Formats: sequence, structure tokens, C-alpha cells
Amino acid sequence: MECYWPGITTAAYAETVDRLASAAVATDDADARFLDSLLVPVDEVVFYRFTGQSATAVERLCAHAGLRFHRILEYVTAAPAPHPA
Repeated sequence: MECYWPGITTAAYAETVDRLASAAVATDDADARFLDSLLVPVDEVVFYRFTGQSATAVERLCAHAGLRFHRILEYVTAAPAPHPA
């Protein structure tokens, strides 16, 4: 999820992360789970990562946390292959 946030501070960012974590526990909704997030201060943007059954499930969780966002994006992660020692 992408959230353009002009004037974002690290304190406001941390508070939002706490709200999302609390909302995930309070709703006990197995359809969406907050994973983590990334703040890019120079671009005034936050990326929140979720796992979920649907975009609607993620939207419900964000609404419960009072989080406004601009768009939900599908993403792909990759990790380097382990190398023998």
C-alpha cells in the first residue's frame, strides 16, 4: 500500500505503525495481516506491507486503524539464494 504523506515525521509514522498493529489484533481478521512498513522521508511516502485474501480485506483493516492511503499495490519479494560456506 502506498501513502503519500506531505510533512510526515518519524513520530507520526511510528504512531501509524502502532495503530495498524493494534487494529490487526483488535479486529482478529484472518483475511488481512499487517507485516511491516517503509518510510521514505525525502519522497514523503510510506509503503505498508500486508498479506491478505483481497484488497478489500486490507482496506477494512486500514479503515479500522484510521489509515488513509492512495493505492493498494501488489508486490513481489525476493531474497538471495543461500550459498554454501
